[in-house]
Amino acid sequence: MESILSGVLKNQILAVPAIRRRRMAQADPYEPGKNATTYVQDVFDNSSERVRARRELSGAVMEIGPGGNLGALLMYLVAGCDEGVALDVVPLVTDQQKLYEDITPDAATLLKKIEYRTGEPIERTSLPDNSFDIIFSAACLEHVADPVKALRSMHDLLKPGGVTTHSIDLRDHRDFENPLAFLHHSEAVWNAATSRRLVTNRWRASDWLRGFQAAGFKDVTVEVHEQIPVTPAMRDSFHRSFRTKDLTDLGTLIINVTATKQA
Repeated sequence: MESILSGVLKNQILAVPAIRRRRMAQADPYEPGKNATTYVQDVFDNSSERVRARRELSGAVMEIGPGGNLGALLMYLVAGCDEGVALDVVPLVTDQQKLYEDITPDAATLLKKIEYRTGEPIERTSLPDNSFDIIFSAACLEHVADPVKALRSMHDLLKPGGVTTHSIDLRDHRDFENPLAFLHHSEAVWNAATSRRLVTNRWRASDWLRGFQAAGFKDVTVEVHEQIPVTPAMRDSFHRSFRTKDLTDLGTLIINVTATKQA
């Protein structure tokens, strides 16, 4: 695992614009496995199942942080949605034509109904309010720099009666074998190590529940997908900002959150 000091130094180096641009040009931001049909199908199946429990798959759909392909959005259109928007902070850098054709023979036609918007974080999107019936994401919201603004923006973007659902990975992404290591650091130190790199906001499950509720969403449900035991001694070793958390809350690693905008 990268040390926190090494992270701070690398983050400071990226303060130089020329270095940051060169590093971004060289980086491969997507895991190849996420371009596999099985992975995309899993994202669609899991998210759409939670949506269908509350409303039909229809209208306009947004995916936040789709990564290297538009496969899941394409599946939503195949299932009955009319149009889609993909919102990401980086350009769509891969061509996944075979994936799209494996999903549907109508891929070429349906892809014309999907707009890819880049350089536009969910916290500051210029899209108009009340635009979407469905908003979903997979392993994305843990990377938003300002979760409070992100959730308020999603609430504004949803139409009344719209549904939003998200799979959120609460682990330390530096080393999944040590999923809670980042809880040892203060917010200031963590930001100093990550603010210009891959942001991980460190919100726990309880924070996401309160955040969705505070943003105005109704019927917020949090399903725990993965969890590890945390002892009182482990909690005492974390930074003081996490020591008031419930042990179960601290040990929750992956969650699915679903919520509705008041009709």
